[in-house]
Amino acid sequence: MISHEPVRDWERQLYGFLTDELSDDVRADGERIVADVLAATVAGAAAPQHAGVFRDAKLADGPASVLGTDRRVDPSQAALLNATAAITQEIEEGHNRGGHVGASVVAGAVGVAEANDVDGEAFVEACVRSYELCARFEYAIFAMKARMNEAIPWLVRNPHSTWTTLGPALTAAVCAGQSPDEVRETVRTALNLAVVSMHDPFAEGAPSRNVTAGFSAQAGVSAATLTAAGLRGSPAAMEAVYDPFETLLADGEFAALFDSLGGDWWLTEAYQKPYPSCRYTHAPLDALRDAGAADLAPDDVDRIDVYTYRNGVDMSHARPETLTAAKFSTPYVLARWVADGRVELDDFLDDALDDEAVQALSERVHLHADEAFERAFPDDWGARVEVTARDGSRYVGEREYPRGDSRDPLSEADLAARNRALLAFGLGEDAADAALDALSSVGSRPVRETVAALTRR
Repeated sequence: MISHEPVRDWERQLYGFLTDELSDDVRADGERIVADVLAATVAGAAAPQHAGVFRDAKLADGPASVLGTDRRVDPSQAALLNATAAITQEIEEGHNRGGHVGASVVAGAVGVAEANDVDGEAFVEACVRSYELCARFEYAIFAMKARMNEAIPWLVRNPHSTWTTLGPALTAAVCAGQSPDEVRETVRTALNLAVVSMHDPFAEGAPSRNVTAGFSAQAGVSAATLTAAGLRGSPAAMEAVYDPFETLLADGEFAALFDSLGGDWWLTEAYQKPYPSCRYTHAPLDALRDAGAADLAPDDVDRIDVYTYRNGVDMSHARPETLTAAKFSTPYVLARWVADGRVELDDFLDDALDDEAVQALSERVHLHADEAFERAFPDDWGARVEVTARDGSRYVGEREYPRGDSRDPLSEADLAARNRALLAFGLGEDAADAALDALSSVGSRPVRETVAALTRR
């Protein structure tokens, strides 16, 4: 007989949290995250590497929209494409302790909310609850990944795994009006699923890299769909899969993650990105901006030295050849800023990548692991940049953490301008203002109305 009762205290706390009241401040933070992800998804659908695939893939018609396009498909297929698009531009929100939580939670389940005619307030609240849970699971899963990667270095490198299945599954279950029993089985099923890639080709920039997030979201929505038809999850998995976290983390830390639900709101620590590139590139870019080297041209620079935490040094490849590879290249991002004084969506397209002066400078950017920044990571994501000009002059800048962090948030005006640029990239200038208006009231209008403003009709 499969148990209906929670098998661990943390599982019981998880279900109890799903009915906790949300404060107005928490709900407002949730609306900000939902708007952030939806804007990123619209821009991602228009990225050249995905636009043709999104248009031509043979998918069944259905009630769920693929944002940024005129397609309507089955909700699980919408989850596949929308979650893929959400991470494509590397502009979606994230969390210092919990990865890029919002992409799967929001983009993965928005099609289910649309198909079920959910109101914006209910959708935002479902996303908030999923976010809190997924951020905590990802924090724990990072410990597991580190242990696994020590044993098998090529395994589980891509950061889209169990929590990106749980997020859309839980949000979809709530938006579909599942009963508490059905929600429990959805959670148990999703928490025993992990869609992983065995290699993260960020330096190569293969377009398939981003689809891992989409596959996770599709699996999550499918889990919710099957549970509604009577599928049962595994209570034993709650023990066998998650008990080891008690030893992987510090004593009592795993249980404490769930003790704090409803009191310590992790989504209030979410960051928003000012630049469409991997966040590991952001502190070096901010440090470069602070160094006072704005008047230098690429040919004026002899070398740029970047000192940062070890994970950030992985972004050291120069001369990227694809959109995604460039977004994960600190040398390219810094060289592009030296050339243009900005880093925007168009700077990762083929014409920009053909800029020889920028690519040549990227080869003169050198990344170094720094123990002080390593000790501060992942609470801080800092960097120091030293620019040496050909005339011998030096420029130095340092950042403890990047702009957009919860300790240095983007202003509402800056975030609105950034979102408008994303919407214009995906939908065109004529539709951008109406789409931005829809996002500004995402928590107070039906999801179908918001989605209508984010698609091509």
